[in-house]
Amino acid sequence: MSGDQLGALAEELGVTDLFLFEPVAAGRLVNVEGHGRGKGWAGNVEVEPEAEPWLADALERGMARMSFGFPSRAFGPYWATEAAAVWTGDHLVVFGGEGTAALDDDRLRAAAGRASAVAAEIPVAKRLADDLEVAQASLAVATLAGGSLESVGKGLAEAAADALGCEFGAVFLYGPPQQVLVADRGWRPVATEDEVASALTPIARAAASQLQVEQDLDRSPLGYRPLSFADGLVSRCSLGLGPDGSLGMLTVAHAGDRPRGFTLLCQRIMVSIADTAEPVLEGALRERHPAAG
Repeated sequence: MSGDQLGALAEELGVTDLFLFEPVAAGRLVNVEGHGRGKGWAGNVEVEPEAEPWLADALERGMARMSFGFPSRAFGPYWATEAAAVWTGDHLVVFGGEGTAALDDDRLRAAAGRASAVAAEIPVAKRLADDLEVAQASLAVATLAGGSLESVGKGLAEAAADALGCEFGAVFLYGPPQQVLVADRGWRPVATEDEVASALTPIARAAASQLQVEQDLDRSPLGYRPLSFADGLVSRCSLGLGPDGSLGMLTVAHAGDRPRGFTLLCQRIMVSIADTAEPVLEGALRERHPAAG
């Protein structure tokens, strides 16, 4: 079934999103096609049902539903007010969006069977478009070279937030002196720089050597105020800057007005941005402290 056919099926059902998950290994499923977020994220959402209780329930019972009066995380980076998952025996099909809860079981099973009828493959054009997105994000960071440390740090926060569609972005530089440079985006913490630094410090330790993805800040052990779920953020992605995270940390987050998490493509972009930023930041540091160069 082509993406156009899946789109027609989603429209027929009145759902916003459709994900077609295909098993690729024991305990691992990959979204290969879909509609809405399911199409836009094709090839970039990978889940392990044992770590996703709602999907595990769908695989065990054949079907699972969720319905809340507010957006909640269904799996991986996907947030929705309503969703239903159907296991066909070959694919796990997830429908999401308002109105999904009103669809009866027989109609959902029939729709899932139609979606699963022909195994989809991630189009080559989609893979190339993803690679281009990674390259463009890195280029935006590379062009910051030659600026002051403050302009590079703020530009890096803005480039990362823009590339990942985030409402919040910040670079935490360890110094001395310690600095927090926040992107000029739609969400800002109501706090001092020291308060923001205190909230970022525990994350910085965890993100020093590997990417930290918090798909649901409401369940994160590192969701400290003023950068918490209670403050309006729903998910966050952070990574150390420089060798072993020695220079600082880049962090971006999604806010509650457009709740979502971070796909595999988002994570690729974040790593590429951090790698590109290392020599740019080191150059800015040498300009500030010439003797250290």
